[in-house]
Amino acid sequence: MAPSAPPVVVLVPGAFGTPAGFEKMLPYLDGLQTHPGSYPSCNPADPMSASCSGDISALRGTLLSLLDQQRDLIILAHSYGGVVAGGAAKGLDKVSRATHGQTSAVLGLIYVAGNITLDGESLFEAVGGAYPPFIKEHKPSRGLALIEPAMEILYNDCDPDPALENAMTPHALRAFETRASAPAWQDGGFDGRRVYIRTARDNCNPPVLQDAWIEKSGVSWDVVNFETGHMPFISQPEALAAQVIRLADEVMKRK
Repeated sequence: MAPSAPPVVVLVPGAFGTPAGFEKMLPYLDGLQTHPGSYPSCNPADPMSASCSGDISALRGTLLSLLDQQRDLIILAHSYGGVVAGGAAKGLDKVSRATHGQTSAVLGLIYVAGNITLDGESLFEAVGGAYPPFIKEHKPSRGLALIEPAMEILYNDCDPDPALENAMTPHALRAFETRASAPAWQDGGFDGRRVYIRTARDNCNPPVLQDAWIEKSGVSWDVVNFETGHMPFISQPEALAAQVIRLADEVMKRK
């Protein structure tokens, strides 16, 4: 039997963050259920064991577990989370799932300043083969990285807040330097179900880079321009939640 409940929103954080970073947005979701979309390259015990494929596999396990519970899903993926979600959701769109007799599916994708990589491409390659100067390699220890200064790069449209600075989690460099698999957004089953939140004041993923990724994808996105920095779920949580609700309403009408 096809799921009748509204889709669960799987929250996939960007690098250096966790699903807890979305908390300011949750009260504005009009009752939509959410689920954390964590992955293991965030501050791992052994950074040298991290990989993009490992992140994709972990998130795919989360998605399949929810789908097996007959829950439809929408994925909200931020920054590097777009690379992870793209690989994890491959073949899980409504059309692909129906061909295998399965009724639950990933109904839509929302990328928030999302990194877009092609099959076999690493994020490191997608950003030009060099780290920007704010990525501090091998800090706080070998194989990890931090973003500094965090307020200027990530929260430039927010009031200064030490709590935001302290919220950053070290990330394994190997996640960025190992290759991603074929992305779900390429699939025709996501036509009309792809939203890209373009963050126009972003100092981390500049809009010119976001535009290049969208063009490189070769598919159509519903691009929504936000006059924000890299973290609109912090600076404009209600506006971002409205986009999630809009997509949820649209995909439910089309079921």
